[in-house]
Amino acid sequence: MTAAGRALMTGLVDYAGLFPPAGLGMLEAVRRYREYLAGPDRWALGRFVVPAARLAEFEESFKEVCCGEREPVWGLSVLGTGVFERDAEGIRGLARGAVLVESLEIKAADAQEAERVLSEFGAEIPVYVEFAPGQTDTMLPVLARSGARAKIRTGGVSAEAFPLEEAVADFLLACARARVKFKATAGLHHAVRGDYKLTYEAESAQAMMHGFANVFLAAALALREAEKRALLETLEVREFSFDDKGVRWLGFELSAEEIAAARREFAMSYGSCSFEEPVGEARALGWV
Repeated sequence: MTAAGRALMTGLVDYAGLFPPAGLGMLEAVRRYREYLAGPDRWALGRFVVPAARLAEFEESFKEVCCGEREPVWGLSVLGTGVFERDAEGIRGLARGAVLVESLEIKAADAQEAERVLSEFGAEIPVYVEFAPGQTDTMLPVLARSGARAKIRTGGVSAEAFPLEEAVADFLLACARARVKFKATAGLHHAVRGDYKLTYEAESAQAMMHGFANVFLAAALALREAEKRALLETLEVREFSFDDKGVRWLGFELSAEEIAAARREFAMSYGSCSFEEPVGEARALGWV
């Protein structure tokens, strides 16, 4: 395992097995997360992503599957329903001890809605706010004042769900300037940019997808106040060279320490319906 690969991928993948294209049932997703927590790649595993509306269902599956006294506490990232009272009730009703809600993810149509919802939740747990592309100028000041975080959707099960490189670069640069942490969601199953199947169906259509290394290394450059051109080139590259000192590509270079700092201070994680795919690809490439 390279030090740079470890720095990039520690706690990187929030497991979203409940969501497409995997679309697993609750019990199966819970079972798999427990297996990953007990496995050799647990260092790369982040939170279990679950909708607030399904917390009771999650708790039933958790009780069936888990857990011994020595097993680690499960961190959850809860997807809000948009109704504050309902979400708060679901989170409060969750049994404590072996499970900890570590973040909440919500959507907001505009800055006014974001401000209202964030004022209701307070600062008890980190809140990620997903908003439409092009709203960074109005949204990020609200998030910065509230200590909230941003969320970018980086794909889906249709080609149209994948944002253009320019939109991703603009988002990363804006968040870095505003000193707002972010996470990504969807479409980052693969290590590097390429043309991949959109679903796990044999006859699935294909589309150009962003690689998780492309996005998170571009984020590290944004935090270093790089020019937009550098981010665009990073988002489009197909090959990175990892070793214990750092990572290099197209004349750019980041040390393992810089990557670790970017992950700690800015580029937090991404949600993926697969955990084995990204880790497996990184291993096959010799990064970890």
